[in-house]
Amino acid sequence: MRNDNAEIRNTFSVCPVCLGRLPAVIVRRGDEHFMEKTCPEHGFFSTVVWRGEEPSYEEWGAGYALPAETESTPGCPVDCGLCPGHLQKTCCALVEVTQRCSLLCPVCFAQSGLGLPEPSVEALYLKFKELVRAGNTFVQLSGGEPTERGDLAEIISAARRAGCDNIQLNTNGYWLGKDKRLAKVLRNAGLSFVFMQFDGTEDDIYVKLRGRSMLMEKKDAINNCADALLGVTLVPTLVPGVNSHNIGEIIDFGFSMSPAVRGVHFQPISYIGRYPHPPKNEDRITLPEVLRAIQEQTGGKLEIADFALSRCDHP
Repeated sequence: MRNDNAEIRNTFSVCPVCLGRLPAVIVRRGDEHFMEKTCPEHGFFSTVVWRGEEPSYEEWGAGYALPAETESTPGCPVDCGLCPGHLQKTCCALVEVTQRCSLLCPVCFAQSGLGLPEPSVEALYLKFKELVRAGNTFVQLSGGEPTERGDLAEIISAARRAGCDNIQLNTNGYWLGKDKRLAKVLRNAGLSFVFMQFDGTEDDIYVKLRGRSMLMEKKDAINNCADALLGVTLVPTLVPGVNSHNIGEIIDFGFSMSPAVRGVHFQPISYIGRYPHPPKNEDRITLPEVLRAIQEQTGGKLEIADFALSRCDHP
């Protein structure tokens, strides 16, 4: 008989206040799973990470049996979480090129907009070389907003010269929509594709999450990328009660813009960085809830069974 108040696996996490590394445990209570940890200075934290049984946490592959307590546990890669000798490798190396941004989003996890010094093109070239030597040839240029830099094309060229095979641009799409030439300039410099913030098909969503209407600019950015033969991945930040009802329409929009849009990368909101108050568990949306919404809101065109846990970067 299943124990509905059980410890499922050990891992490591960080204190959300001081960011100190802490042992943590995944605990199942009913049909919900929580990550729980205690910081000696800031106390106990419990956060929901999985809601519901379709799919179940264990069957999906995210749950591992709690190992016996020995000096060698947690052991990599099953239950170590953040150990120094981690056997998982980097899939995509994120390189921040600026902290400036054309927006001041109320929910920015990077707290962009700061006037910090920017790395030079030469310094970034050396960073790219270092990544390539370590076997990381897939890089994401991020920030802040990378298109705020007038030398972004030079940065992309430097990444190519360093040996980066795939160069992704993480962007809010503002300047790609405003400047019809920019997408072609970046494509000619060696940009591979665009990872674009796209929170929904209703302007009210952007007003709440980004502080202003942006839907038309997003569409213009996609069309300009299409003209430049640059593929776009739509990246919605999902927030319960803001755009969780719009998941199916985002997918339908992506289909309608194919082949310019090559996919949708849903990101349940992380309450870090710039956010007005500490979240409650009801403010969170978990992966199984996203999967169920996809199935329900697309009328079954996409089903939970169509998805699988990524294993590409796991030994």
